[in-house]
Amino acid sequence: MQNLNTAPQALTDVKIEINLDELIAKLQTGSTRPEIVATAKTTLERVNNIWNPAIVYRWLPIKQSEKEPEKSVIQSDEPVDLDLGHSSIFIKDASYALIAAFSAGDEIEKETQRASDSKEILISFILDLIGLLVLEKAGDMVKEIAEEQARELGWGVSPFLSPGSIHGWELEDQLKLCPLLPLDKIDLQIREDAVLMPFKSLSCLIGIGAGYETTKVGTTCQVCSKNETCQMRQSTL
Repeated sequence: MQNLNTAPQALTDVKIEINLDELIAKLQTGSTRPEIVATAKTTLERVNNIWNPAIVYRWLPIKQSEKEPEKSVIQSDEPVDLDLGHSSIFIKDASYALIAAFSAGDEIEKETQRASDSKEILISFILDLIGLLVLEKAGDMVKEIAEEQARELGWGVSPFLSPGSIHGWELEDQLKLCPLLPLDKIDLQIREDAVLMPFKSLSCLIGIGAGYETTKVGTTCQVCSKNETCQMRQSTL
C-alpha cells in the first residue's frame, strides 16, 4: 500500500466567487419573480466576498472491520471505529480516507442573523442560500483534493460521505471524526451534541483505493433506485 503524508493541512486563504445566476438557480422560482431577483442582486452585491471559507484535512489509512462489516477503522495514533452502518459498503475498497472539515465561515452567518433579527425575511433567506453556495463550493474543493490524489496513484474514489447526512451514519460519529483534525486551525468548533459551529460547516470522509472504478467523487444517491425522482437528491454535496 502507498504511504501518504498523514499530517493535517489547513487552507485558510480560500477564494470562492458566487455569481447572481448561481444564486437565482438556488432560489428556483426566483427567475419568474423580478422583485425577488432584484433583492437577490442587491443582497449579493452588499455582502459579496465577506464570507471567509476554510478547509482542514488529512489522509489516514482506513479499512473495513473484519468482525463488524458495518464499521470502518481509521488508523490514527489510536484506531478510531466509525459506525457507518449500511453506508460502510462505500468504504470497503478504500485504502486511505480523506478526512476533512470545512466551513463557509461566520461572517455570512452573522449577516443572516442580523437580517433575521430585523425581520428582513426574504433577505435572510437569500443570505442563507449564499452561505450554502459557499459551503458547497468549499466541498467541491475537498472533492478535488481527493480526486487529484487518487489520480496520482492510479486509484479511484468513493462517494462523499458525511455524518448525519447519509443512510446509516449517524451525526454522533462526528464526535469521533472531528478530533482527528485540528479544527482550531480554521476557527471551527464541535459541540457536545456533535453539531459544528459555525452552522454552515461540514465534516466528511472520502475513500480512495485501487478497487474503485470511478475517478469523480459522487454522492450516495447514485446507488439509490429513486435517484431520478427524489426531491432530496444531492447534486453537489
